[in-house]
Amino acid sequence: MRLGRKTTTTITSIVILVTAFTVYSSSSGEQRQMKIIDVKTETLGRRGDVNVLYAASLLSVLETKIGPAFSNLGYDYKGEGHGSIQDANMIIDGQRFPDVFISVGSNPINMLINNKPTPLAKWYLGFASDEMVIAYNPKSSFAADFEKAKTGVMRWFQVLAKPGIKFLRTDPLLDPKGCNTVIATRLADILYHNSSLSSAILNGGERNSNQLRPEEILLTLLEQGEADAIPAYKHEAIERGFPFISLPTQINLGDTAFENYYKQASCTQQDGSLTSGKPIVFDITIPNSVRNNEGAIQFVNFILSKEGTTILQNDGFKTMTPLMIGGNVSSIPKEVSSTNIFKNR
Repeated sequence: MRLGRKTTTTITSIVILVTAFTVYSSSSGEQRQMKIIDVKTETLGRRGDVNVLYAASLLSVLETKIGPAFSNLGYDYKGEGHGSIQDANMIIDGQRFPDVFISVGSNPINMLINNKPTPLAKWYLGFASDEMVIAYNPKSSFAADFEKAKTGVMRWFQVLAKPGIKFLRTDPLLDPKGCNTVIATRLADILYHNSSLSSAILNGGERNSNQLRPEEILLTLLEQGEADAIPAYKHEAIERGFPFISLPTQINLGDTAFENYYKQASCTQQDGSLTSGKPIVFDITIPNSVRNNEGAIQFVNFILSKEGTTILQNDGFKTMTPLMIGGNVSSIPKEVSSTNIFKNR
């Protein structure tokens, strides 16, 4: 039959059903039944999703490097990043059920460990460290001043306190980086013997809404010129190619030798308590919400492997040996504990 303009044949879908059928053997007459085949599973041979909830400052390294490399092991990596405290709250509220959780500092994971009535995590490992820097947009109208601060001709805090500058940061109640920013400025008060520095930089308070933005978009805002400068972890500035101002060791929270010095400053937490300054460490755990336990263990081991640590180092992290441990050490999976060296925190 020839098709005219008014006659249209549309094939919308083709469904192939592999059903059970019976084959009779010609030699024995024995009946054999063949089972339905799950074509997708047999063909792909994947080992399931591994859902990783992480501090948004890790977005670049996890989504473009570690995640794809880990997926080569046969797992389907699924990542999502927010401020670490926000991540912890999402787990506590039953909004997320990650197989792995990576935070900045141990406080967010301790929120899970200390959750009542049911603890949501048991242990954590500190696997990498970093330091605070001031990243800036080279096209900013204040770029010349930032360059002077970078070379030491001008003090960094003098630039940040200039009228009209757009200095954006994260909420200290939702993100450890926001808290670290507050602590760093208060350590500057101590270092430079000037109690008004932090107030001038933060424009009046810890949670000045004019400066606060979500962590997951902060770098993009800097790139787009919505901010002249932001506080950042050094690895973030390196990954995104932003020029940055290095801060003195007494301020940058990047040296364990200054641990006691950092404790002199603090910021306010959600419950009204104060958290003291401490060296910046990235911690990892497998929460009790884990659904793919084997995949979660393999992801942790990949992060700690030679391939994983090389990726981290190339992105500006300082990897830790020995690893810093916290929580119930006996709960660490033997597949992880048997191949790594630990040090109590």
